[in-house]
Amino acid sequence: MKLSYRGVNYDEAPSTLEVTEGEIGGMYRGQNWRYQYPRHIATPLPIHNLKYRGVPYGSGQAIATTSAKTGMIRNEREQVLDEWTNLHLQNIRRSLEHRLQVAKANGDQNLIQLLEAESKQMALSL
Repeated sequence: MKLSYRGVNYDEAPSTLEVTEGEIGGMYRGQNWRYQYPRHIATPLPIHNLKYRGVPYGSGQAIATTSAKTGMIRNEREQVLDEWTNLHLQNIRRSLEHRLQVAKANGDQNLIQLLEAESKQMALSL
């Protein structure tokens, strides 16, 4: 079959990749289909004892860690997340109070009502 792309003629080159039919499939517009996987996939050799930002990892096999250490890391992570959440809420409250003070200084009653409603919603959500 002769094909053309942007004025350049070329011949169809069929794929030489060997594939196997997978279990996943279905019907699309009345035609049955199956997902096809390449028969030979090159797998990299496992590399161990790697670190990224102080966290050990490896490709190929899982690295064994002690459950006590993992639990300690999880607790530290939860503490940090709680601190960040509290800091974020404090910043939102501080910003809301500042916006309310500016609205009162400008005498914008509509904005004052909106900000007070927002403040009540924040108090209820906590």
